[in-house]
Amino acid sequence: MQPIDIESDKVSVLFGLARSTVPVKNQLIHYRWKDIYPVLKALQATGAEPSPFDGYLLEYRNPVTGGPTLPSIQCAIQLLDPAKKTAAHRHTSTTIYHAFSGSGTTFIGGQPFDWKKGDSFVVPLWYPHYHVNRSASEEALLFSMSDAPVLKPLELYREEPVSL
Repeated sequence: MQPIDIESDKVSVLFGLARSTVPVKNQLIHYRWKDIYPVLKALQATGAEPSPFDGYLLEYRNPVTGGPTLPSIQCAIQLLDPAKKTAAHRHTSTTIYHAFSGSGTTFIGGQPFDWKKGDSFVVPLWYPHYHVNRSASEEALLFSMSDAPVLKPLELYREEPVSL
């Protein structure tokens, strides 16, 4: 592994809408909250329909390839509006969630798992699950990491809605 010898401020400007065709030494994959949260809020403000399963969801992308964060890990952040209850679904990837803010309950295989800021939990593959924001006035934010990038090229990834 190469040491990081350039600050992210100096590299991040190279990964906007206009990109260099010359490879950048020691490319950093650094996602700043000050850049991500306004995009999430802008998505919410557009009036776009949120995902029935995830609320407003942004996937973090590798700035060089446009693909998942890492070859085997996809990261995302999702915003659940106050009192939001998502639809149930299941998928063949395992997902680790970390509650960034707010509080809620995720039902996994029919069992409730309460969470609040700072908590982490796992949804095993193919388990039906859905999220509920327990607050009537505050949004909830969940950060997630999934192994879906390993499954998709092998055509092993499946996702489907579930009736509970």
